[in-house]
Amino acid sequence: MENQNEESVFTQPERLLGSLTHEPQPSSSYQLTQKRNRLDSPPHQSLVPPQSPKRSKNGNPSSPSFPSIFPEEIIAEVLSCLPVESLLRFRCVSRSWKSLITDPFFVKKHLKKTQNDPKFTKKRVLINTGGTRNRNQIQISIKSCSLKAIYEDPIVNSTEIEYPSKNASRFDWIVGSCNGLICIAVRQDTVFLLNPTLRVFRRLPELGFKKRRGCYTVYGFGFDASVDDYKVVRVFCYQRKGFEDGYDSIVRVYSLKTNFWRRIQDFPFGVPCDEAGKYVDGSLNWAVFRRQEMGFSWIIVSLDLAQETYKEVLQPSYGDGAGERTLGILDGCLCVLCCYGRMYADVWVMREFGKRESWTKVVTVPFMPDHSSELFSTPLFVSESGEILLHFGVKLIMYNPKEKIFRIPVIHDDAISYIDQAEIYEESLVSPTVNNQH
Repeated sequence: MENQNEESVFTQPERLLGSLTHEPQPSSSYQLTQKRNRLDSPPHQSLVPPQSPKRSKNGNPSSPSFPSIFPEEIIAEVLSCLPVESLLRFRCVSRSWKSLITDPFFVKKHLKKTQNDPKFTKKRVLINTGGTRNRNQIQISIKSCSLKAIYEDPIVNSTEIEYPSKNASRFDWIVGSCNGLICIAVRQDTVFLLNPTLRVFRRLPELGFKKRRGCYTVYGFGFDASVDDYKVVRVFCYQRKGFEDGYDSIVRVYSLKTNFWRRIQDFPFGVPCDEAGKYVDGSLNWAVFRRQEMGFSWIIVSLDLAQETYKEVLQPSYGDGAGERTLGILDGCLCVLCCYGRMYADVWVMREFGKRESWTKVVTVPFMPDHSSELFSTPLFVSESGEILLHFGVKLIMYNPKEKIFRIPVIHDDAISYIDQAEIYEESLVSPTVNNQH
């Protein structure tokens, strides 16, 4: 089985989406034109546009006046509060600004401020959507919208995420997000890491696996702080011959630093459900159905990305009537949504990862009237006021536990008929093509 499923590894050249480049080149066409003009023009004639740096007395362009007035620490502090789109433009102000904005320390500083922003202005919601643009064709796409707009605006605008898939399909799946990077699996066999704000992506080495009957693949994506590396874990699940409903697994881990897949210990607790692993505190966590004498039990299995060891995560006491459960992430913590029939669902959060006593029930959400056939899927975000955003059936909903009311965000896009997935991510300067940025 190992030989049948071995990946054929090769490296796809790093590419860019849209018109942005990896980094602005030091000799742009504008700079070359200016140099030629200076050589061909009288020495005292100024050819510098009004927005360009002023000339010094010797005729050489000087840096903008304010970088020399303010200490670099003050400039870094101010710039670290700005959105990524602004910083991409400001890289062209001067070489010193470009060097500062692309510095790994500044990238980390900007990311930390984004993650700690109580107004969540730089957080966005990633949605895997489907819709009909004509009678016979279903349009599949991944879109992004502002989390702040979902909470505050009556109508929310969305933008389509560009990623290199010839024809998006229902098998294109959002694996997860980490520090502004997003992992997408295309038809289970091709994986991309991308930063949609920078519009930069990396295609991972091919896995040599095509989706086929009786097998499936799940992934997880996270950050290993012990080696300052982003990792993707692939769990290939296949049916054992001669054992009814039995599955085995082959697990491989990809390192962004080495750009290579390698095999690690196989999954020890049954096989994961057909969902991506949830990243929390240096670990990836999957919901797993474990076979027992009287059937199957729903457990949580965690993989430590640094040690590459597995363990079961103990769950809270859900009480009588606990039914279907969903694993998710809420405010950086592992969470479980537990449904009780079609009456209500409890949301539990593990405040300190790995400590069973830290499980806390944060909210009880009743089922929406006239929607009893649908189940809650994933809690996504809770505001300071306590209003919770959830994925419910094929839509996003919000519930205010204080006022006990629901509302459905209106996303302005006629092509969106349903939402398959939803994921929170933050805008960042972290690039999948540059190492050692965190």
